[in-house]
Amino acid sequence: MVMFSQLRRFNLIDGHGRRAKLMDLAIALLDGDYPPVTRLFFLDQKNKKRSLQWSQVKKLDLKSRSITVRDLESAPSESTDSMAKEVLLGDDVLDALVLDLQNRRATRANDLWLEQDGNEFVLRAADTSFGAFLRRLTRGRYGHVARSALYDWKYIEFLRGDPDAVRNGEGYHLRVARLPPGEIARLTDMLPYLHASELITLLPDDKAVDTLEVLSPQRQLQVFEELEEDQAIAILILMAPDIAADLLGRLPTKLMRQYLNKLPETQSERLIELLGYPEDAVGGIMTNDVIFARASLTVAEALETLREPLKKPDFVFIIYVVDNLKARRVRGSISLRNLITADAELRLEEVMDPYLSTLNPLSSASEAAYRVIDSHVAALPVVNDDGRLLGIVTVDAAIAQVAPANWRSQAPRVFS
Repeated sequence: MVMFSQLRRFNLIDGHGRRAKLMDLAIALLDGDYPPVTRLFFLDQKNKKRSLQWSQVKKLDLKSRSITVRDLESAPSESTDSMAKEVLLGDDVLDALVLDLQNRRATRANDLWLEQDGNEFVLRAADTSFGAFLRRLTRGRYGHVARSALYDWKYIEFLRGDPDAVRNGEGYHLRVARLPPGEIARLTDMLPYLHASELITLLPDDKAVDTLEVLSPQRQLQVFEELEEDQAIAILILMAPDIAADLLGRLPTKLMRQYLNKLPETQSERLIELLGYPEDAVGGIMTNDVIFARASLTVAEALETLREPLKKPDFVFIIYVVDNLKARRVRGSISLRNLITADAELRLEEVMDPYLSTLNPLSSASEAAYRVIDSHVAALPVVNDDGRLLGIVTVDAAIAQVAPANWRSQAPRVFS
């Protein structure tokens, strides 16, 4: 085992007796759990940066702190272009923010542990301790290596602090995508906003949406503004309408209109409707992506009609029964469980619950939130003065509305 801070004190010696100081090591980041060193870098006598393939190494001697190579003069000079895709331990990884997925924390790589593995020299762990920092200050002379401070590289995601790196095809382990969205969101909150944006860009769109939805509004906006337009639109399409509308409402007006114009028409209209309500009104916290069906349908007909609509919205626990699809005046409701288990020949108006408590879209959001919570229901419908179904306020949205500001982003989203 050798630490990178110690390795930087090593000399390169070739078969002709020529010597040079080791500067850096390049790794193949995606080649296995423990990436192998692929090249070593040094400065020649003319102060030009040059590199050798690791295959040119004949011997690594820890006692004499030397690396014997075949021929230093055979090493080519490095241009900016040739190094553009390299991942260098010193320039890129050391001091970088890394995600320790095993312990669910963001930290910095203060030193790196390398180890010989057969013919390869591999990156095995990151050291995040103060001792690692001391070793670097003293170029490896001081600073005890504490095994408890070494974090297995197999469970580390390396971040560059550059959202464009993902789009430029840089390599990532993508292990972070295996975590639940809530845990990813907590990790994101620990990061500077550019690193957070990079992390969100790493995720598949559906998991990126779930993660964004539980971020605090301020962090959500910071991250979203760094996304490329195509990914931003894809996320807005998948995002719950109430959250998407809140997010768009915090964007500059010109940018908000730009996104609304590029969204599918149905989605755009739904968001524009929500944006028309004050933030402190019921309409400002409701979602208008709601499932409803005609009262005259039989249970069998309703199940067939709702098969596709049930695939899309977040909230599918209650189906609202309306007089017709145009006027959408609410007649009652039925839970999805009761609909599935009801007699197939009965009409919805025969099996629905006709006793509904409703909310007005212009009423106080806080008062409505307490009504939802006190009712012990998953959601209450929002209707206008004509009885038209406009949307629902879920218990999730209600809890988020009345919870302390510093807790709202941590509130679990169970029903939406």
